[in-house]
Amino acid sequence: ASSPAAAAATLRSRAATTEADTEADVDDIGRRTVLDLMNDDTAEGIDVIPGSDIGELAGDVNNHRRRLLDMARQAEALQGDVDNKLAGLIDLVKELMRDGYNPIVFCRFIPTVEYLTDALRSATRGVEVAGVTGLLPPAEREERVAQLIEAPKRVLVCTDCLSEGINLQQGFDAVIHYDLSWNPTRHEQREGRVDRYGQASERVKVVTYYGIDNQIDGIVLDVLLRKHKTIRNSLGISVPVPTNSEEVIEAIFEGLLLRENADFSQTTLPGFDEYMKPHQMRLDLQWEATAEREKRSRTMFAQQAIRVDEVARELEAARNAVGSGVDVASFMKDAVRMHGGIVSQNGAFSFDLTEAPRGLRDMLGKEQFAARFELPVKEGQLYLTRTHPIVESLATYVMNTALDAVELEENQPRARRAGAIRTGAVQRRTTLLLLRFRYHIITKIANEERQLLAEDSLTLAFTGSPENAEWLTPEEADQLLLTEPDENIHPQQAAEFVERVVDGFDVLVPRLNEIAEQRGNDLLEAHIRVRDAAYRRGDRRPQHRIEAQLPPDVLGIYVFLPAMGR
Repeated sequence: ASSPAAAAATLRSRAATTEADTEADVDDIGRRTVLDLMNDDTAEGIDVIPGSDIGELAGDVNNHRRRLLDMARQAEALQGDVDNKLAGLIDLVKELMRDGYNPIVFCRFIPTVEYLTDALRSATRGVEVAGVTGLLPPAEREERVAQLIEAPKRVLVCTDCLSEGINLQQGFDAVIHYDLSWNPTRHEQREGRVDRYGQASERVKVVTYYGIDNQIDGIVLDVLLRKHKTIRNSLGISVPVPTNSEEVIEAIFEGLLLRENADFSQTTLPGFDEYMKPHQMRLDLQWEATAEREKRSRTMFAQQAIRVDEVARELEAARNAVGSGVDVASFMKDAVRMHGGIVSQNGAFSFDLTEAPRGLRDMLGKEQFAARFELPVKEGQLYLTRTHPIVESLATYVMNTALDAVELEENQPRARRAGAIRTGAVQRRTTLLLLRFRYHIITKIANEERQLLAEDSLTLAFTGSPENAEWLTPEEADQLLLTEPDENIHPQQAAEFVERVVDGFDVLVPRLNEIAEQRGNDLLEAHIRVRDAAYRRGDRRPQHRIEAQLPPDVLGIYVFLPAMGR
């Protein structure tokens, strides 16, 4: 079992099997959960315990449940000091901490994470220990990890909910596989969260933790993990197990029956060994054949369906849409200073928000911190990206206060939805619009339609009045974002210029709708190009269409007036 806690919880739980109609359904759900086959289309593993109480299927319900509860109590008695697997982990974690590592302990099930987290907290001093499981929403997982990274000495205990999606190289440099996954790719995903670009440590340590007297662990190593590693080293890529769960289980059982161990004996029916022995050989042959086909595919047809220029174009479009590290740094510096904070730089950036509004400080969760906007980062420094909780919280605060119609005299928003300045950067009255486009991307497969909501933002600019608008190029519109005022303008006069744009806005709507439609067509083409590259020859291609939600939302109106001295 993963742990005594997981075993006890399994015996006490009906878990996913409550919706099963037959005993065969119960077996299938449990098999797919244990073998990491529950989520074929997602990277995140299922970490709930498999159920075992099939109730009325057992015949004598009360006796059946009583036996399960007795077994659960026996499992619970194995927790704590008598748990040799836990004792070995505690020694291993302490050793890694003495060597200067900050490890992540990957487990299979939620009860194991909770069990290990409590045990490690009690067994270690001066070490911050946190547990993360699928019970937490993704945003809270990232926030908890970010908080843990601030501790000088730290240990993260988690399920495979963190094996994909969150980069952990900023705060951790060791991985312990406490539970061996029956899906070999899981181990690569776990290690890939730490051993990747941006890792500041020169060496990353990986520990595959298993018991030499644990038959299942040994067979998983022999039948799955070592075979997977051999193919990985030969081909340079991972090839999933190319068979169904039933054959994997048969191969595992065959290994158990054939394993030589003086202390382990297994009595089987006559002829059972002869029945089971071919399954491991069949698994090996199928796996090797799949690897050979993949090798031929990559040498003969590698990337021929994907044009490098198309990939570069989509990558550049994505970068323009989400912004670079330079854009994030510029936003952070300007927004913090705008709200009364102090920003200084000596290698890394230092942010001090002690004088910022309380609402902002509460949203960020901290008043002082050091950060960088590119990897690698040093101990005690944050790596701020567009999706970091601090950056998202600051952006949310700026946007919410700008959109809030209620203004408090002592806490007026620093960012405004409308305004006017005088600048020497323009020779004619120029208006900048910040727009948000919304689309429904509809995919039709057979007779089923699926709808995806897509959003896009864009800055547009024109000179003159709305009735005689002369539209600027996208590059010229973006350049206006860097413009600074050269002269003061009276607030009443600024309001009058903005009102002129608002009063004549209906004239602009047809042009804005036209741009929204064209933007939507471009988005749909990119959507189709990316997905077509992933299809194989012979695959049935779905139909796609896009519907723009008109008119677009106007988030901001900004008027640039020539300086009076011009």
